[in-house]
Formats: sequence, structure tokens, C-alpha cells
Amino acid sequence: MNNHRIYHHRLSYEKPPEPGWKDIRNTTDVHSLYWIRSGEGEFHHEMNEVPLRVQAGSLFYLKPGFKLNMTSSTDNPLCIRMLLFDAFDIPYEHLNWLKPVPVEELRIPFYKPHTVEQSDWLEAQFTRLWSLKGTDPHERQSEFQYVLSRLIHFMKDTDTSSDPYMIAFQQAKLWLETCYDQPIRLEELAKSYHISVSQLRKMFMKHVGISPKAYLNQVRNEQAKTMLLLTDEPMKAIADACGFADEFHFGKMFRVWNEISPVRFRTLNK
Repeated sequence: MNNHRIYHHRLSYEKPPEPGWKDIRNTTDVHSLYWIRSGEGEFHHEMNEVPLRVQAGSLFYLKPGFKLNMTSSTDNPLCIRMLLFDAFDIPYEHLNWLKPVPVEELRIPFYKPHTVEQSDWLEAQFTRLWSLKGTDPHERQSEFQYVLSRLIHFMKDTDTSSDPYMIAFQQAKLWLETCYDQPIRLEELAKSYHISVSQLRKMFMKHVGISPKAYLNQVRNEQAKTMLLLTDEPMKAIADACGFADEFHFGKMFRVWNEISPVRFRTLNK
């Protein structure tokens, strides 16, 4: 059985930097990401009796049901962007897509420290989410799905190690996840991050379980499925957006990966 994961936007809210504010997590039936834009304070939660000191550049994941008490500094108050969303898996079995199943918990850490460069990247992603525009709700949902998927992959896989091989792997992986619409040669990708092709392939096999090429195919396939489900774009536009040479190559590869044509996939799930 294969699953396709969908994220549905529930609410975006920014807690302004008012001195000394106190609050609790009120909406607990959803998944939440809390991005600390500025300031400092304390989080009191069920996983630790000792309050957790929080500061600008921190990202937290709160699963449904997770209780949290927040206290902001008086001198340097917290400003938090809170992203609330639902997560569903759509099972695919015996050439049929089944009813969506709610995801109880994402396999990402509650908190992990980040480097300055990583924090800058995270701020850019939240800025992008906060600036989603357009009158077409399908297009907004597709963009939300894309950006949030990147954030969740980042939280799951990011390692703050100073190991140059790990850094090169993370940068190459992020490039594949964000530039999948462009022509990509593994030799050029490895050279860009000062690593050999064999070492890059070894890092992907160790940390992802598949080769860089297979990972790129996975990224392109997931983006194509999302566009088929959430937009009315023609096949040529989807092929271009996902990095395929043309719509015929797209259709061929989609059938190989999913055992169904993209047209039938869209028809069965609209």
C-alpha cells in the first residue's frame, strides 16, 4: 500500500511582541508549527518539568493534544508565528485511492536547534506562507502543500553537524526539493557542493535510503500528484512545473511510478 500525504491549512496567526504576555495553546486538535521570529521567553510543557528557554530562530512542532504554556520576556518579548494545519494520508491499494486517514502525529522532533543560515531559510519559508495570494483556493492550497512539505522535510532530516559531507548532503537534498523543475546532472550537483558523486550517492543511501536520482523522482512524483489533486492545470503545465521534458515523458513516468495514468489519477480523486 502507498500513501499520499495532504496538509490542509486551518489557521495562521501571529502573536505580537507585547511585553510579559502569558498564554496557553488553545487549539489542540490540530498539528501546529510555532516559529519564534523575535524575542525570548519560556515554554512550559508536559515533556519536561523544567521550563524550556526559547528565543528568536527557534521552530517547534506541536502534535494534536499537546499542552503548552507560554511566558514572554518583559524586556525582549516574544513574537511567534503559529501555523495550524490538518494532515491526512490518502491510501492507494489495488489501483484504488481510499478515504483520507487523519495523521495523529508527524515524525518530526518537538524542537531542534538551528544554525543562523538555517534560521534565515526558515524565516523565508514562513514569510512565503504568510504571503500566499490569489483568488483560486486550489492554487493557494497547492502552494501551501508545497512549502509546508519542505518545512516538515527540513525538520525531520536536518542535522546541525559540522561534518562537511553531512552539510553537502543537506544542501544537495534541499536543492533537489526546491529546484526539481530544472534539468539536473548529478555530476554538476556534487561539484556545486564540493563532494564526489560516489560520496553524495553514499550519503543519500545512508540517510534517505535511495539514490539522489530516485529521490528526485520521488519529489517530482509527489509534486505532480499534488498538482493533479489540487489544481486544474493541463498536463503540459504540470509536466513543465515538475521538471519533465514534455507531457508524454511525464505520463510515461507517472504510470511507472503509480501504476495509473495522471489523467485517470485526477479523474478518480476529483
